[in-house]
Amino acid sequence: MNAAYQPQGLTFYRINSKENPEVVRGFLEKESLQIPVLLDRTGGVERLFGVWVHPTSYLIGRDGKARYRTMGVVDWNGLQGTSAIDQLLKER
Repeated sequence: MNAAYQPQGLTFYRINSKENPEVVRGFLEKESLQIPVLLDRTGGVERLFGVWVHPTSYLIGRDGKARYRTMGVVDWNGLQGTSAIDQLLKER
């Protein structure tokens, strides 16, 4: 997905606040994911965004503000995920 949307100016990041870097690296390799992962070692980002469910996903608009939030697993290749992304990309 990252490769599909990157030409349109969209970048995906994962933020991990639970596992150590070796566990994260192993997961990314096992799942063949090419996505940047930001490690939140102190839980500060988690608290800032009010995350209490894992996973929680946010889409951040071009203005830097959180525009979409969902708690729990989302199929970003499915209708719900692609609709949210496409709507956000239409905004200027």
